Amino acid sequence: MNSPAAAEAGRNRLDEVALGSLLATAAATGTGPVRLVGAHLHDLATRLVVDGLSVEATVPGRRGARALRRALRRAGQRSAVAPVVADIGIDLPFADSAAHVLVCRLDPQTFPFPRHTVRELGRAISPGGTVVLLTGGQAPWPAGLVDAWAVSAGLTPRPERDTGGARPFTGAVYASRPA
Repeated sequence: MNSPAAAEAGRNRLDEVALGSLLATAAATGTGPVRLVGAHLHDLATRLVVDGLSVEATVPGRRGARALRRALRRAGQRSAVAPVVADIGIDLPFADSAAHVLVCRLDPQTFPFPRHTVRELGRAISPGGTVVLLTGGQAPWPAGLVDAWAVSAGLTPRPERDTGGARPFTGAVYASRPA
Protein backbone atom coordinates (compact mmCIF):
# COMPACT_ATOMS: atom_id res chain seq x y z
CA MET A 1 0.00 0.00 0.00
CA ASN A 2 2.96 2.29 0.50
CA SER A 3 4.02 2.13 -3.09
CA PRO A 4 5.23 5.07 -5.16
CA ALA A 5 2.50 4.28 -7.69
CA ALA A 6 -0.18 4.87 -5.04
CA ALA A 7 1.36 8.17 -4.01
CA GLU A 8 1.72 9.36 -7.60
CA ALA A 9 -1.90 8.50 -8.38
CA GLY A 10 -3.03 10.66 -5.45
CA ARG A 11 -4.62 7.78 -3.58
CA ASN A 12 -4.62 7.64 0.18
CA ARG A 13 -1.82 5.45 1.41
CA LEU A 14 -2.75 2.91 4.04
CA ASP A 15 0.37 2.96 6.17
CA GLU A 16 1.08 0.83 9.22
CA VAL A 17 -0.44 3.29 11.70
CA ALA A 18 -3.65 3.73 9.70
CA LEU A 19 -3.93 -0.02 9.16
CA GLY A 20 -3.40 -0.74 12.87
CA SER A 21 -6.08 1.78 13.80
CA LEU A 22 -8.51 0.40 11.23
CA LEU A 23 -7.98 -3.18 12.40
CA ALA A 24 -8.30 -2.23 16.08
CA THR A 25 -11.65 -0.58 15.34
CA ALA A 26 -12.85 -3.56 13.30
CA ALA A 27 -11.73 -6.07 15.95
CA ALA A 28 -13.48 -4.10 18.70
CA THR A 29 -16.84 -4.51 16.95
CA GLY A 30 -16.52 -8.28 16.59
CA THR A 31 -15.47 -11.28 18.57
CA GLY A 32 -12.29 -13.23 18.20
CA PRO A 33 -8.79 -12.40 17.07
CA VAL A 34 -7.48 -10.69 13.97
CA ARG A 35 -6.53 -13.49 11.58
CA LEU A 36 -3.50 -13.01 9.37
CA VAL A 37 -2.94 -15.14 6.27
CA GLY A 38 0.21 -15.14 4.17
CA ALA A 39 3.88 -14.36 4.37
CA HIS A 40 5.75 -11.30 5.67
CA LEU A 41 3.18 -10.06 8.19
CA HIS A 42 5.57 -9.93 11.19
CA ASP A 43 5.56 -6.15 11.63
CA LEU A 44 1.79 -5.90 11.38
CA ALA A 45 1.29 -8.78 13.85
CA THR A 46 3.65 -7.17 16.34
CA ARG A 47 1.90 -3.81 16.00
CA LEU A 48 -1.52 -5.39 16.61
CA VAL A 49 -0.33 -7.27 19.72
CA VAL A 50 1.27 -4.10 21.11
CA ASP A 51 -2.08 -2.36 20.51
CA GLY A 52 -3.74 -5.02 22.69
CA LEU A 53 -5.32 -7.22 20.00
CA SER A 54 -5.14 -10.98 19.82
CA VAL A 55 -3.66 -12.36 16.60
CA GLU A 56 -3.93 -15.73 14.88
CA ALA A 57 -1.74 -16.34 11.88
CA THR A 58 -1.48 -18.91 9.14
CA VAL A 59 1.86 -18.60 7.40
CA PRO A 60 3.60 -20.65 4.73
CA GLY A 61 6.67 -22.61 5.75
CA ARG A 62 8.50 -23.34 8.96
CA ARG A 63 10.91 -20.42 8.67
CA GLY A 64 8.10 -17.88 8.38
CA ALA A 65 6.21 -19.49 11.25
CA ARG A 66 9.29 -19.42 13.47
CA ALA A 67 9.96 -15.76 12.70
CA LEU A 68 6.35 -14.83 13.37
CA ARG A 69 6.30 -16.75 16.67
CA ARG A 70 9.43 -14.89 17.80
CA ALA A 71 7.93 -11.53 16.85
CA LEU A 72 4.68 -12.30 18.71
CA ARG A 73 6.54 -13.49 21.82
CA ARG A 74 8.60 -10.29 21.89
CA ALA A 75 5.38 -8.30 21.62
CA GLY A 76 3.80 -10.23 24.51
CA GLN A 77 1.59 -12.87 22.86
CA ARG A 78 2.47 -16.49 23.51
CA SER A 79 0.37 -18.51 21.04
CA ALA A 80 -1.91 -18.48 18.01
CA VAL A 81 0.40 -19.25 15.12
CA ALA A 82 -0.77 -22.13 12.97
CA PRO A 83 2.16 -22.77 10.65
CA VAL A 84 1.44 -24.46 7.38
CA VAL A 85 4.46 -26.07 5.79
CA ALA A 86 5.05 -25.35 2.07
CA ASP A 87 2.06 -23.77 0.30
CA ILE A 88 -1.01 -22.69 2.22
CA GLY A 89 -3.01 -24.47 -0.45
CA ILE A 90 -6.08 -23.86 -2.48
CA ASP A 91 -8.61 -23.73 0.37
CA LEU A 92 -7.89 -21.60 3.41
CA PRO A 93 -8.01 -23.38 6.80
CA PHE A 94 -11.04 -21.51 8.13
CA ALA A 95 -14.65 -22.55 8.66
CA ASP A 96 -17.46 -20.65 6.96
CA SER A 97 -18.11 -17.22 8.55
CA ALA A 98 -15.47 -17.98 11.21
CA ALA A 99 -13.51 -14.72 11.27
CA HIS A 100 -14.54 -11.13 11.86
CA VAL A 101 -11.27 -9.57 10.69
CA LEU A 102 -9.00 -11.16 8.05
CA VAL A 103 -5.76 -9.73 6.70
CA CYS A 104 -4.18 -11.42 3.70
CA ARG A 105 -0.96 -10.59 1.91
CA LEU A 106 -1.97 -11.55 -1.62
CA ASP A 107 1.35 -12.70 -3.00
CA PRO A 108 1.61 -14.73 -6.22
CA GLN A 109 4.31 -16.95 -4.71
CA THR A 110 2.16 -17.89 -1.71
CA PHE A 111 -1.22 -17.94 -3.42
CA PRO A 112 -0.92 -19.23 -6.99
CA PHE A 113 -4.70 -18.84 -7.55
CA PRO A 114 -5.51 -15.34 -6.23
CA ARG A 115 -9.11 -15.28 -7.44
CA HIS A 116 -9.85 -18.44 -5.48
CA THR A 117 -8.01 -17.03 -2.45
CA VAL A 118 -10.23 -13.92 -2.47
CA ARG A 119 -13.29 -16.16 -2.82
CA GLU A 120 -12.08 -18.18 0.20
CA LEU A 121 -11.66 -14.96 2.21
CA GLY A 122 -15.26 -14.04 1.34
CA ARG A 123 -16.40 -17.47 2.51
CA ALA A 124 -14.49 -17.30 5.80
CA ILE A 125 -15.47 -13.76 6.83
CA SER A 126 -18.50 -13.30 9.06
CA PRO A 127 -21.31 -10.91 8.08
CA GLY A 128 -20.27 -7.35 8.87
CA GLY A 129 -16.60 -8.34 8.97
CA THR A 130 -13.55 -6.69 7.43
CA VAL A 131 -11.09 -8.12 4.91
CA VAL A 132 -7.80 -6.35 4.22
CA LEU A 133 -5.84 -7.38 1.15
CA LEU A 134 -2.22 -6.31 1.06
CA THR A 135 0.45 -6.85 -1.53
CA GLY A 136 4.16 -7.20 -1.15
CA GLY A 137 5.39 -4.68 -3.68
CA GLN A 138 4.10 -4.58 -7.21
CA ALA A 139 1.24 -7.03 -7.73
CA PRO A 140 0.75 -8.42 -11.23
CA TRP A 141 -2.98 -7.69 -11.17
CA PRO A 142 -4.81 -4.45 -11.95
CA ALA A 143 -6.90 -2.97 -9.14
CA GLY A 144 -10.13 -3.35 -11.12
CA LEU A 145 -9.59 -7.09 -11.44
CA VAL A 146 -9.00 -7.57 -7.70
CA ASP A 147 -12.08 -5.46 -6.97
CA ALA A 148 -14.12 -7.68 -9.32
CA TRP A 149 -12.84 -10.80 -7.52
CA ALA A 150 -13.82 -9.24 -4.19
CA VAL A 151 -17.32 -8.30 -5.35
CA SER A 152 -17.89 -11.82 -6.71
CA ALA A 153 -16.85 -13.13 -3.25
CA GLY A 154 -19.46 -10.99 -1.48
CA LEU A 155 -17.07 -8.23 -0.40
CA THR A 156 -17.56 -4.53 -1.05
CA PRO A 157 -14.79 -1.92 -1.20
CA ARG A 158 -14.85 0.69 1.53
CA PRO A 159 -16.36 3.96 0.28
CA GLU A 160 -13.27 6.05 1.11
CA ARG A 161 -11.27 4.20 -1.54
CA ASP A 162 -11.53 4.80 -5.25
CA THR A 163 -12.11 1.49 -7.00
CA GLY A 164 -11.19 -0.28 -10.15
CA GLY A 165 -9.26 0.76 -13.14
CA ALA A 166 -6.09 -0.48 -14.73
CA ARG A 167 -3.84 0.90 -11.99
CA PRO A 168 -1.68 -1.69 -10.25
CA PHE A 169 -3.25 -3.21 -7.17
CA THR A 170 -1.62 -1.76 -4.06
CA GLY A 171 -3.96 -3.16 -1.42
CA ALA A 172 -7.50 -2.49 -0.26
CA VAL A 173 -9.98 -2.79 2.59
CA TYR A 174 -13.26 -4.59 1.97
CA ALA A 175 -16.36 -5.10 4.08
CA SER A 176 -18.49 -8.23 3.99
CA ARG A 177 -22.18 -7.92 3.37
CA PRO A 178 -24.25 -7.45 6.51
CA ALA A 179 -26.33 -10.36 7.80
